[in-house]
Amino acid sequence: MKKMRIFLPIAIAILGVIFFSQCKKDHTCNMKLTCYYSSNGMDADSLMPFTEIYFDLSKYQNGIVDSAIFPKSHDPHPAHLAPIPAVNDSNTVVANRLGEYKYTFSYPALLLVNAFKIDTVVKAPGDTVYVKYTGTAQVQVNEGETTEKSILLVQTN
Repeated sequence: MKKMRIFLPIAIAILGVIFFSQCKKDHTCNMKLTCYYSSNGMDADSLMPFTEIYFDLSKYQNGIVDSAIFPKSHDPHPAHLAPIPAVNDSNTVVANRLGEYKYTFSYPALLLVNAFKIDTVVKAPGDTVYVKYTGTAQVQVNEGETTEKSILLVQTN
């Protein structure tokens, strides 16, 4: 009987640990895009701040924008969109001052990403030139991983 008093609590504790502990798996899919100026499309020159990033979903999902990925809310600080809110329409965002855009997906995704920026160059008083830069990349975000992608933008005037 003494053995049962010692063995029973130990057995219950072991079974409790086995049945009630579980491995918490990270199911989130993190994405970090970084935009760079590029003179030749192969090498990054410097960071490109405040770049507009457009997620072209027409190639995927038959053009239907998934509201779980890009909500139509234009709340300036939505809790699920980090760190910069959507602008213009539901699939366009703006990179921060470091040229970065971060987003956390709830499930894996494959996205075609287009980026563009128009810089204003003043050569002389009254002589202003607009320089357009564009770049594109395909991004696949996977479960439990952080996908980092660089987008090289080249001058397209």
